[in-house]
Amino acid sequence: MQIRFWGTRGSIAKPGPTTLRYGGNTSCVEIETDRGTLVVVDCGTGAHGLGQKLVSSGPTKGHVVISHTHWDHIQGFPFFAPFFVPGNEWEVYAPGAGGGLEGILRGQMEYAYFPVTIDQLGA
Repeated sequence: MQIRFWGTRGSIAKPGPTTLRYGGNTSCVEIETDRGTLVVVDCGTGAHGLGQKLVSSGPTKGHVVISHTHWDHIQGFPFFAPFFVPGNEWEVYAPGAGGGLEGILRGQMEYAYFPVTIDQLGA
């Protein structure tokens, strides 16, 4: 099993020289099992860098487990490039969230807040 931390910070991303050792992006952990199953835990701002790496390596499939839907655990969701690639397959899981997970993620990607809607995700 391989584990890589793409973000470990809480509440607000703060990348820079003072956060190089412990990371400046919000929560995102990549886990690849010995069988090649990819699991992403949380989709904070660290998801952007992980997504860029995954897109450069070709088609992907995997699982995203969101521990809870506070902003710092989902703010990278709209920037996770593999979600936009047709043919990629991703399952997204989260504990019971008021209004449902799709409603929460759809809400943060409403055009008033973000220029791309959840309906434009190709995966």
